[in-house]
Amino acid sequence: MEHQPKVLICDDNIAVHESLTAYLKAENIQCVSAYDGKEALNKIKNTQFDLMILDIMMPKMSGTDVCREIRKTSEVPIIMLSARGEEFDRILGLEIGADDYITKPFSPREVVARIKAVLKRVQPQTLQTTPSERIVIGQMTIDVECYEVTIGNQKIELTPKEIEMLIYLSRNKNKVLTREQILNQVWGYDYLGDTRAVDTLIKRLRKKLPASGLNFEIKSVYSIGYKLEVGS
Repeated sequence: MEHQPKVLICDDNIAVHESLTAYLKAENIQCVSAYDGKEALNKIKNTQFDLMILDIMMPKMSGTDVCREIRKTSEVPIIMLSARGEEFDRILGLEIGADDYITKPFSPREVVARIKAVLKRVQPQTLQTTPSERIVIGQMTIDVECYEVTIGNQKIELTPKEIEMLIYLSRNKNKVLTREQILNQVWGYDYLGDTRAVDTLIKRLRKKLPASGLNFEIKSVYSIGYKLEVGS
């Protein structure tokens, strides 16, 4: 039986729940609602979800605090919402482990399109007929289909967006990639022209990779972008 995705919508605005639920149900996606931060955290701890929509400004516990708590134990994809749209919010959301960011007011169609894109990337393909792509660089192996990264025999816990960044860098090893190129390929759309999103994700990724024993390094290229430099 085909897996029916389950999404947790966390927002204190009833209208947001009604609009997103209507659109998601039309796409055969289950929806569960939470109306404050503590309720959201309790539900994510007790139920397995495929993705989470998380508003930053919520009663009892903010979305940023909820995201921080979730990232201690789970890599579930998180798309954050905010009515303010300030640069600080966008960068903070990425720094604490969110995978995407949408500013209110938004089109429900846009949100659903983002959700479907994330789910398509992170869910195994049941009708896969070709061998799973594996990228091997030294001790690191990336299973592209399963969204898994291992170094030696150890699985590295990364969010889907961090894995997508590593896949893109690895497929273009030893090439200098501009921030704009990375935005286009990893996010797949114009991320409000905010290239700091790239810097923030690279920072997160570097922290999660081992500090030594690798034959590659994510190098900054001044005023341009980044490259995955691989040794011989």
